[in-house]
Amino acid sequence: MKNNKTSVWLINQYLTTPQLNETGHRHSYLAEEWAKRGYDVTLITSSYSHLGNRHNSFKGLFNIKNGNITTLLIKGNVYKNANGFPRILSWLIFTFLLFFIPTKKLSKPDIIIVSSISLLPILNVVFFFKRKFKNLKFILEIRDIWPLSLIEIGGYSSKNVMIKFLSWVEKLGYKKSNHIVSLLMDAKDHIETILGYRHFNYTWISNGYNIEKSHYYEPLPSMINREIPNEKFIVGYAGALGKANGMETIIDAFNAIKNENILLCILGNGNEKENLIKRAKYNTNIIFFDSIKKSQVQSFLKQCDLLFFSSKDLNIYRFGISANKTFDYMYAGKPIILSAPTKNNVIEKANCGSVIPAENINELIMEISKYASMTKNERSIIGNRGKSYLIKHFTYKTLALKYTNVFDKVLGLNGE
Repeated sequence: MKNNKTSVWLINQYLTTPQLNETGHRHSYLAEEWAKRGYDVTLITSSYSHLGNRHNSFKGLFNIKNGNITTLLIKGNVYKNANGFPRILSWLIFTFLLFFIPTKKLSKPDIIIVSSISLLPILNVVFFFKRKFKNLKFILEIRDIWPLSLIEIGGYSSKNVMIKFLSWVEKLGYKKSNHIVSLLMDAKDHIETILGYRHFNYTWISNGYNIEKSHYYEPLPSMINREIPNEKFIVGYAGALGKANGMETIIDAFNAIKNENILLCILGNGNEKENLIKRAKYNTNIIFFDSIKKSQVQSFLKQCDLLFFSSKDLNIYRFGISANKTFDYMYAGKPIILSAPTKNNVIEKANCGSVIPAENINELIMEISKYASMTKNERSIIGNRGKSYLIKHFTYKTLALKYTNVFDKVLGLNGE
């Protein structure tokens, strides 16, 4: 397939689009903006992903969905445990089949972006696609730093054979890419440590928010609406409940607050949810809700007075945090508390809340009390600073433009 547009392939095993399930995320939104700017975009992903519970069935090994943006699905295995061997098997299957995709039915790529995780498609690009397609440029996008995340969060030894292999693949990607993009503000510090030098092409391109979709919000399910009282001060959390999220801290904080007028509402699911429910067993000021549609999340956030998210006190977070919930929170126009060991973050840049040390219960209690004692107008001023900063810096139109500047750079179109 040939055309005169710059052709971009984006490979991510877990990406989502409105075609594949109920909503899109980062790569879907970026692809839409790139297509508006005249790029020919192909998204390559797996038919199955535990993220979003996506399972697209079809006959054969490959399925192409054509449209303004082409999406190539690679047949993937179904797995129940996101931390078990079947998920690792899914990486191997995806990478193996990636060598055999029907390239003649796709536009010849000028640029291929590999977005972690998994890191294994780096091998496809370095050892196959760069040889098959002359003058191909390779951009590596780092979302989470692997295998460091497996070591610090998953508890794997750095001497583990799989970890050593993934470390080799990681370094290979840094060395062979024409440009490295990361969602993490300070990932360049980690990359410099791995490579042993600082002369590499790097751009920070954060997660963001799709303003164009902002009018599609749906009301909350009536059951949740009924359980959130209007007369209390509501601290809200909306997101995953895994080990890395460090939600034990706020549970323990609320177990100590003993104020009937301050309520914690936790919206989401994850491996740690049952443990958190047990931890809050005797606290009537903590309410858990199951996950809802993304289009309903803003309706939940709007009912809160203060929004919270956190991480464990791990060194990996010193390279940055770029959770999608950051930008959902900012758009809601509410003050935010971030509890994490990060030195640079958008909450401080936007001056729209507080950043406190990870797993510090006493400081968290003081911050919650501070915001609870403010007037609604005082909180609104703080929250709206975040929304204004988001609209200026973190819409997907703005982020897509940063990415196209990277495209021009790797293709030699910007005069450098």
